[in-house]
Amino acid sequence: MLYLTVICIYYILNMLTICFLSIMVITSIREIELRCFNVLNGNVLLKSFSDVFNSGKWKSTWISSRQEFRDLSDRLPDFCLYSKADNTRKKYSGAFNRFCKWCLNFGISSLPASDYNVSLYFIHLSDNCTSGSTIDEAFYAISWAHRLSGFPDPCSSFLPTSIREGCHRSIGHQKSNKKEPISPDIIKNICMLYASDTCSLLDLRISCMCVLSFFGFLRFSELVSLKRSDIKIFDNYLTLFIQKSKTDRYKQGSTVYISATGLVTCPVAVTKRYLEKANIAACSDEFIFRSISYCKSSHSYVLRGHKCLSYTRAREILLSVLESIGLDRRNFGLHSLRAGGATAAANAGICDRLFKKHGRWRSDSAKDGYVKEDLQQNLLVTKGLGI
Repeated sequence: MLYLTVICIYYILNMLTICFLSIMVITSIREIELRCFNVLNGNVLLKSFSDVFNSGKWKSTWISSRQEFRDLSDRLPDFCLYSKADNTRKKYSGAFNRFCKWCLNFGISSLPASDYNVSLYFIHLSDNCTSGSTIDEAFYAISWAHRLSGFPDPCSSFLPTSIREGCHRSIGHQKSNKKEPISPDIIKNICMLYASDTCSLLDLRISCMCVLSFFGFLRFSELVSLKRSDIKIFDNYLTLFIQKSKTDRYKQGSTVYISATGLVTCPVAVTKRYLEKANIAACSDEFIFRSISYCKSSHSYVLRGHKCLSYTRAREILLSVLESIGLDRRNFGLHSLRAGGATAAANAGICDRLFKKHGRWRSDSAKDGYVKEDLQQNLLVTKGLGI
């Protein structure tokens, strides 16, 4: 009896093994068929965005006997990539890499991709993300990769466009957790504590950072990139030359004009005092906002190193200062300074054209996103009805 049981188990295991191997063989054959189909139809199973320049029209090399011509041809991909900003390229590259990985899992072509498969990918993303921006990022990344390769853009057809909109509606839009703008009163409190005549370089640094960001509507990247040679100080105003800005596509640079106020928050006075304390020559190309260390021999603070202040460190300094004047640090960030200046200007009724130019915004919608109207501004509409 035992012998028969062992024989039965042996045959059952053999049958299971045969079934398993058959499934594996069928799956492998199916994968080989898919890959052969893709190859025969000119499709490519890409692994990353870098493979884009090895497919499509890039397979056709422009042959010439002249080395100069070949050198120019080699530079084509670089100049294609330069058409997008650095951060945009990084986002699109990452999004397309994730699409390639998803396609590889199913053995389907990622370049060119069919509008049907792209639509399925959008649905896959919507099941695993909480923001519509993830769908948009994939949409534009896939579109850009196809246009770079000379393939028809699958995202231009009706199906992916409809699915993208459907995903947006399915996911919904979470309430944005925007940080509060820093008000003029907060700037005044900071300057009263950290910008007096007896304050150290350490205190003056945060005061100068705050007033320049607030009055100049500066982004953090613009603020920490300021060099001493970018600042010109006059009797009643100062100018900041912004060498590189988020909205400055062609790196032309822009000049920001900041007026003196004669008050404790005067950006000209605070900046002048900080630069004198930091002992930075007017012609210097050094960053003005850097790390600070305490010098025991002179019993004073001095700037050190040549690198500009990091985002993390600057944010920590600002939040500590806000906490010291009794505010909840969780409600604010570095962008609160730019938003605060923009909000104060909007509530003061500054001309839209000057307002937009001062903040280096390219669109009205981007500009308006920084403004938080006060109660009086919100009541103006009904007060103006006249009944």
